Amino acid sequence: MTDGNTRISKETEFIINWFRKHYERSPPPPPERFGRREFGFMFFDRDFVQRHVAFAKANELTSFLISQVPAHVYYSSAYYELPSASTMDEKGWLGADLIFDLDADHIKGAETMSYPEMLAAVKKEIMHLLDEFLMGDLGFGSREIKVVFSGGRGYHVHVSDERVTSLKSHERREIVDYITGTDLSVDWVFPADPFEKRQFKHVTKVGMSRRFPPANSAAWRRRFRKGTELLLNEIAGLSVEAIKDRYPSLRSAPDHLIEKMLDDLFTKRGEIAGKDNLFENDTLEIFSSDKARDLFIKFLFEEIKSRMAGQVDEPVTSDIKRLIRLPFTLHGKTGLLVVRMDRDELDDFDPLRDALPDTFTDDPIRLIVNRKIDIKLRDERFALDGEVEVPLFAAIFLLCRKEAVLTR
Repeated sequence: MTDGNTRISKETEFIINWFRKHYERSPPPPPERFGRREFGFMFFDRDFVQRHVAFAKANELTSFLISQVPAHVYYSSAYYELPSASTMDEKGWLGADLIFDLDADHIKGAETMSYPEMLAAVKKEIMHLLDEFLMGDLGFGSREIKVVFSGGRGYHVHVSDERVTSLKSHERREIVDYITGTDLSVDWVFPADPFEKRQFKHVTKVGMSRRFPPANSAAWRRRFRKGTELLLNEIAGLSVEAIKDRYPSLRSAPDHLIEKMLDDLFTKRGEIAGKDNLFENDTLEIFSSDKARDLFIKFLFEEIKSRMAGQVDEPVTSDIKRLIRLPFTLHGKTGLLVVRMDRDELDDFDPLRDALPDTFTDDPIRLIVNRKIDIKLRDERFALDGEVEVPLFAAIFLLCRKEAVLTR
């Protein structure tokens, strides 16, 4: 079958037919400021991206989805005077939601994960971003924040707040830098204070002491205090060899200096006495040498920053004219729904259960899978190999992911 431009397969024709039925039965609700948004589309049967589209009424969007059946539906994070204008200058930018995007590309080790494992890892990171930074440090409320499962491998966070809609790209980039810890400095986390050191023959030199983030610290200093406790519990009892193997930030350090650092922390003053003193007095002067102290600070700074930073796609957040997936439309590479939810709904959300559209029924469909597949969809396990019969919802998922073909 063709549309005059591109020949499509039997599988694609099947997917288009069911996407159309979905939009007939369950059209997406219009987003806020609907008439000020630009829309964009990618298709199963066309090679181009269609954008600079605007709709005056929600039923116009529904009619477009039913007649054109796009594989992917996007709308602008920005609001415009003339959203359908063909150039960005002509559109007349009025403001934009603050958008955060996180998918499997930003997760360490994702290339070795299965699809369900990737989804779980990304969900964990988006919850960290929300709780620690957006609703934590930055103080956005639940009314201003919507979480969106992308339908693919990640999540978006939409912040609709008058305090951020007018922010330009460089200001949004500063928010990303804060979340990722880009501009953190050792001297800010562990402030240095000069003091006089009397030495031989009345010679006085100036030394530097370091202060540890106090118990009432907030934001990044609080993270460093919490992270220090976790790291100290991890390294207690480990050998120098084990520590070097586990922590890249210490691999180039001399063995004797790591031993001295461990001795000051755990042994010299009695088991974990040094650690207790560290937290009780908010000081880093438990160390017998500046080199051991500075190695410890370097270790804390690099490891904790890496662990505690939020993961976000910087270009998405800083782009004030971004097109982002429209909630409650279908993702053409999975057949899953782009689901919008509140923060408190995220905890129990399972994309492979909750993002499978109700419009895709349990009717049996015969397929041939390309490889052995073992996956749970709608809480039902599918262990598949060769020619199989599966419910429609599973068939569309597998066909969209090109993991199966229809039987001939």
